[in-house]
Amino acid sequence: MTGTVVVQPAGVEIVVEDGESLMRAAERLGYRWPTICGGQGTCRTCFVQVDEGLAHCSGIGGLEREGIAALRRPVDGRTRLACQLRVTGGPVTVTRRGVRRRTEGEQGVG
Repeated sequence: MTGTVVVQPAGVEIVVEDGESLMRAAERLGYRWPTICGGQGTCRTCFVQVDEGLAHCSGIGGLEREGIAALRRPVDGRTRLACQLRVTGGPVTVTRRGVRRRTEGEQGVG
């Protein structure tokens, strides 16, 4: 099952495949997602704020729970790490500044 995520404020629409994280889906579609660790769940710079569609978001695992707590944010499902977030259905709307189309020659996540 695929899911659809709209990333604000850019208005970017990301189609997330089954089992794929939001950040990996963005990379596959040619977008740059702010990160340092490249999607390992350790740097926490990929975090998003879930604005709508919380019911379509995966549960929070231990690594992500630790990361959100380290950001000093409540572990209520609204703050998520994009490298860990999977969606089922949608639509889901998140806020994350810095997501943009890759420029020619740019590679990988980050």
